[in-house]
Amino acid sequence: MKTEKPLKCPSVIELNRLRKQVHDRCIACIHPQLKLNFTLDDPYILRTSIDFTDEMKSFNGMVHGGLQAFLIDEAMTCALLGQGICAATGDLKLRYKHPVKVGPTGYIRVWVATQYHRLYYVEAELTQSGTLCTSGIARFIDQTASKN
Repeated sequence: MKTEKPLKCPSVIELNRLRKQVHDRCIACIHPQLKLNFTLDDPYILRTSIDFTDEMKSFNGMVHGGLQAFLIDEAMTCALLGQGICAATGDLKLRYKHPVKVGPTGYIRVWVATQYHRLYYVEAELTQSGTLCTSGIARFIDQTASKN
């Protein structure tokens, strides 16, 4: 049974500090086409945008689902880093609701929903042209606590 704890607001400054400190070799943090730059969408939600290019498509000209999973997982990791939490993905469940197209800008909103001991439940949405295309929920395991 999950027990909700009050969540603190993410900090873009803390996110960027921890990215340099613990994620300096992460492909999602250093690749020029994949690096996500975040802003606060509201006190508890981070938001980023990405322009999907031809190199990111799969069949029928749609953005590859694996790339969507990669970006959502990275956004979730960043939501936790923004709260000063270094965590690893335990599991990730995605719902592909509508195709993501090459061309229109995509937007990812991400937030830490709940915490239970060392587990963090994180949610995200990828939208394009106002349509919810992909949603995700994941459990992350706090890696900071395991080092104590």
